[in-house]
Amino acid sequence: MNIKKILLSLAFVVFVLSMGFALYWVFFRPTPTPNQIDPNFNPGAVPGVNQNTGNNNVSTTTNPTNSPWQTIFKDKISQVANGGLTEVKTLNDNKVSGVGQTTDGVKYYDQTKQQFFRINGQGEPELLTDKKFFQVSNVLWSPKDDKAILEYPDGMNILYNFRTNKQVTLPPELANFSFAPSGQQISATWLGNNEEDNWLVIANDDGSGLGLIEPIGDEAADVAVGFSPDGQVAALFRKSVDLQRQEVYPIGLHEENFNSFVVNGSGFTSSWSPEGNSLLYSVYSETTDYLPNLWVTNGQTSRLGDLKVSLNLATWPDKCTFSGENSLYCAVPQGLPRGAGLYPEIANSYPDNFYRVDLSTGAKTLIASPVGDLGGYTAYNLFVSDDGQFLYFTDQDSGLLQSIRLR
Repeated sequence: MNIKKILLSLAFVVFVLSMGFALYWVFFRPTPTPNQIDPNFNPGAVPGVNQNTGNNNVSTTTNPTNSPWQTIFKDKISQVANGGLTEVKTLNDNKVSGVGQTTDGVKYYDQTKQQFFRINGQGEPELLTDKKFFQVSNVLWSPKDDKAILEYPDGMNILYNFRTNKQVTLPPELANFSFAPSGQQISATWLGNNEEDNWLVIANDDGSGLGLIEPIGDEAADVAVGFSPDGQVAALFRKSVDLQRQEVYPIGLHEENFNSFVVNGSGFTSSWSPEGNSLLYSVYSETTDYLPNLWVTNGQTSRLGDLKVSLNLATWPDKCTFSGENSLYCAVPQGLPRGAGLYPEIANSYPDNFYRVDLSTGAKTLIASPVGDLGGYTAYNLFVSDDGQFLYFTDQDSGLLQSIRLR
């Protein structure tokens, strides 16, 4: 019995020392020397917010949430994004969720009014239907029709058609939905009572015609459900190769043997361009000080992962949006601390700058440091209007829908 206690004590000591070393290695170890970090890597800070306008006398070291920016810099705030301080317009008075873009514009759920709205051609909200939907927790919009999957806190899921005002209840075991490009099918995870019951599945958008794609067991957290734009891939599965690399496996609908690819980093998350020519992804590693770093690679299913190019921006795909195949807009947090890639929620405390990336040339341009009634902004759910005039986003702190004029 004494030997068992001694062994347990030794095991506990080893565990504590290991955890202490891991925390030191990520957060407190001296920063890698310059030849270890890509000199082009940009964690979001810029020398002057007006560097593209010739007015470099305003520094981004000022925290916009601590100053009355619109009063102090009134003459320096542009109504159009041109690389400096840029005016932000608030589009609604209540917190929003379920923001998405379909063929007829950006749509969202107003949490106070408990109704759905769309942004019309004049950039103003208009009601989708008089019907109220109480306590919707998540929304997934169909890309081709006025349909959406509404998820509720009690686990209930419904498919609602805003054109016909009809709804269908989906099986409660379904989660992590994705619409096919046609809008007629969905992929999702089926989470049963036991790990052996957990599957990646495909079904018609009303939940009928359920088919099994791949067992996922206890690895649901590493399966990113999401159809590729060509409809051949239902999800991407990530698996660690070692401490600094992950391998990504495309999961096809019919047991296709698609080639996997290896990324140099951990924390792989991704999104496809509208037509699927590119796959945007982020990873973190020692070479980026464990900050996220954006990459772009070939997104075509037959050549997925063939060519990888670092964009050298410290942000995540869910803070970016494509405008066509060759233009990308990203919100990049200013001054992220070392190790932020491991804990993305840290970014919620840092205001963003907005960048445009030309994927045909690789050129990246600071387009705006947003300023409005709320001071600085932390953006997610980014979308560009169909005419390219507005960049829409949701502010993390207020939950309000915002817009910036691009031209």
